[in-house]
Amino acid sequence: MYGVKKPIEAMQTATGVKDKVAEHWIQLLLKKAKELQNTNPGRSHESIAEELRLWFKEQPGDKINPLLSMPGKQGSGFLIQALIFLNLPGLDPTQDTPVEILHTFLLGIVKYVWYILHSSWTNPQKDLFVIRLQSTDVSGLNIPSIRGAYMMQYKNNLIGKHFKTLSQTLAFHVYDLVTVEQFTLVKASGMLGAMLWVPEIDNMEQYLVSATLLPEMRGY
Repeated sequence: MYGVKKPIEAMQTATGVKDKVAEHWIQLLLKKAKELQNTNPGRSHESIAEELRLWFKEQPGDKINPLLSMPGKQGSGFLIQALIFLNLPGLDPTQDTPVEILHTFLLGIVKYVWYILHSSWTNPQKDLFVIRLQSTDVSGLNIPSIRGAYMMQYKNNLIGKHFKTLSQTLAFHVYDLVTVEQFTLVKASGMLGAMLWVPEIDNMEQYLVSATLLPEMRGY
């Protein structure tokens, strides 16, 4: 039914596509559709839809994020299927746009790895980790001075720079404070971080192979 939000939200969930530019127009169209229905309850949905289409066509400005209308290579996956559904050229944002490291890695993977670790430690284990962290030689790292006690005190409220430090140092300090599985996770996330910060990839094929094999790497 036109003017009903639930089917639109279901479509967004099913396709995985939710664009803020389009969302602005969706809300306007929903509001306008509801007004037209309330004004004339007996009016057909087809008539309302046609009026909305004409009104929408006449409105100036972008109706969808310009990124999604850029020519791009054809790909696969639900995002591409969603773009095909929207009659847009084949662009896969997960493949064709840069990685935003802060939110996808530091505040994503590293944050949860850190939580898994510290939430399972006893107080003596936390104290030992703080001593080790504070003793880290940072001469080869591009990070601020480490404040181990502060990071443990505010362990659930750390920010990007803290997680960057942890991603580069955890593997050297937690080897006897974690399970085998947790240590594998710590090493894999640390290696992933090193790969994400590579400013230029010389051998893309080897890089992709290494990234794919990350979960299997246990001995480095």
